[in-house]
Amino acid sequence: MFNLQNNQYMLITEGKTQFYVPRNSIDTSPPPRNPAFFNTLAKFKRDTLITILNTYASQFDEKITFADVLSSIGATGMRIANESNYIKKIYFNDANPIAIDFLNRSIEQNNFGSFCAISNNEANKFLSNFSGKEDRFDFIDLDPFGSPVPFIDSAIRALKINGIISITATDGAVLCGVYPEVCLRKYGSLSLNTEYFNEIAIRILFSTLSTIACRNNLGVEPIFCHTDKHYIRVYAKVVNSVSSSEGNHGFLQHCIKCGNRNISKHPYTSCNLCDADCKIAGPLWTGKLFDKLLLTESLKLSINTKLTKLLEIALTEVSLPSMYYVTDKISQDLQISSFSVEKIVEKLQNHGFESSKTAFNPKGFRTNGNISDINKLLL
Repeated sequence: MFNLQNNQYMLITEGKTQFYVPRNSIDTSPPPRNPAFFNTLAKFKRDTLITILNTYASQFDEKITFADVLSSIGATGMRIANESNYIKKIYFNDANPIAIDFLNRSIEQNNFGSFCAISNNEANKFLSNFSGKEDRFDFIDLDPFGSPVPFIDSAIRALKINGIISITATDGAVLCGVYPEVCLRKYGSLSLNTEYFNEIAIRILFSTLSTIACRNNLGVEPIFCHTDKHYIRVYAKVVNSVSSSEGNHGFLQHCIKCGNRNISKHPYTSCNLCDADCKIAGPLWTGKLFDKLLLTESLKLSINTKLTKLLEIALTEVSLPSMYYVTDKISQDLQISSFSVEKIVEKLQNHGFESSKTAFNPKGFRTNGNISDINKLLL
């Protein structure tokens, strides 16, 4: 039974889908968690998930199952139900009974009842009901408040081999180096606050996912990732081979004097360019962050112009080294006028280096050259 007063909820349209939301989630910023949580600013995150899911599911002859593990009012799952032709069944779960009330009302509004299953449970308990080989999901989405770590193990056990897991972390200050000791406690890695902090955060999150998968004799293959000022978001395929993860864990050394950054299997404390002291981050994921084939296909199905641009840039950087550079930081260190990303990418390419923009920062670029190579081209 829906017990809220008429002035406490409203019907909205996002993408091609209508669903009910708490009115205070529209009127208040940031949106409150009571009576149930909904964030209008997460539309891009939902657009991206729909695109990745449709791309992945289009590879198969049969339709797939999707689990919205921390669904709240069900905005993500509702949109997938309406905007994907590849769904066999969607499983919604949330511990808040009022959120389930909103969800039921939206399902009734859209007449989706035939292929939706609803659970009002704690997330790990919900996932444990689907750990049997014949019960597992094709695609699982984890979108919690704060850290997703408490749910990852259960999610991996409830995911089919070669299934996809999408994970959100909203504890950005922890992953991005403001609280490195807390990151070590929660994620098993030291974070580092640098100009490319969001890439470090992504690689720590992938490393955590990979480590937990390896404990279950499984491996991970990253597909896509992106960040916002409010969250870190990763997508990965879980595969039946730890070899996909082996060799892709290591440490970052960031030189506090010259700005050089280096990835190695083991941590060391001195710069390999100037011998000055380095700051350490890790262990973190050192392998590729994007699946070139899936991103190429996702471009054809993208439902968001911002996402299209992001995918196009990601495809240019897919094979380039870890840890991007930022133009403003380099110009500040060299005490020169600021320069465009396009200018430095062109200069590097003209001098025999590989280089591209990065999807993580509009003023960032990647290259296989080091900081000394970059500085010589600019001075």
